[in-house]
Amino acid sequence: MSERLLVATELGKLFSVLSHPDRILIVEELAQGEKDVQTLADKINVSHSRASQHLSKLKSLRLVVGRSENKHHYYRLVQPVLAKWILDGLEYSELHLVGSSDFNTAVKNVRKKWDKTSK
Repeated sequence: MSERLLVATELGKLFSVLSHPDRILIVEELAQGEKDVQTLADKINVSHSRASQHLSKLKSLRLVVGRSENKHHYYRLVQPVLAKWILDGLEYSELHLVGSSDFNTAVKNVRKKWDKTSK
C-alpha cells in the first residue's frame, strides 16, 4: 500500500468514527475532563447503552481511554487537542457551506461555548 493510500485510509477511519453527532458531542464533553458513562449519556441525552457503544467506537481508534472504579467506567480524551481540531472544523462550515441564518447563528454560539471548554 502506498504511503498516500495508507494515510488516506487512516484519515477515512478517523472521519468515519467522528461522523456521528453523538460522538462529536462526547468528544466535546470529554474536552472538559474525564467523565463516567452515565454522566456522558445524560449530557448528550442518550441511553447508557448507546453512550457505551459510541465510546467503544472512539476507543477502537484510541481517541479515548477508559478506566474502571468500582462499578463506574470513566473516559477521557487521549489527546484533548482533538476537541480543538473539531472546533476548528467549524471554520470550514462557516466559510464554505451554505447554511441558513439559524445555522450560522448556531455555529457561532456553539463555537463560543466549545471554545471555552477546549482550551
